[in-house]
Amino acid sequence: MRSVLRATVLALGLAGAVAVPAAARADGEYLRITPSTIQAGFQVEIDAYCGDTVNPVTVSSDAFGVVTITPRQDPQTNKYYIRGTATVPSNTKAGAYKVTLKCPSQQGAVTTLNVVNYAVQSHGPHTGGGFLATSSTSGTPMIGAGAAVAGAGVLLFFVARRRRVQA
Repeated sequence: MRSVLRATVLALGLAGAVAVPAAARADGEYLRITPSTIQAGFQVEIDAYCGDTVNPVTVSSDAFGVVTITPRQDPQTNKYYIRGTATVPSNTKAGAYKVTLKCPSQQGAVTTLNVVNYAVQSHGPHTGGGFLATSSTSGTPMIGAGAAVAGAGVLLFFVARRRRVQA
């Protein structure tokens, strides 16, 4: 049952990661989180716009805390842009988290970040009663069988050679 739940959460997370990034617009303010669905422990990109693009902005969420982003000027267009990143800690619980942009003008925008958190299996799949799948010396029986076949081949070679010499 747990594996079905994990597979469902993973499938929804992957589908959401491919989906359009979460974006929110208010009165001239803009906030986009890419990707809008992320595995806990990874980084999201924050793209924002405030009417005043030369002063730092604050982006906050229970998913990653508070991030202050200082606008940078594009040397080719001389326009300012607000872009930064935030890391979702690996111990963040799965769920939908509100992300809030606060502009220097006290205006802002809000969007949602979806966090998934599935455990990575460290063992191979349970495929049935094979003892070799869980044995730490799983190659030992195969090595013994290979040595036995090689020994039988050498014995047959010498027996056949001896028969030709006697005939």
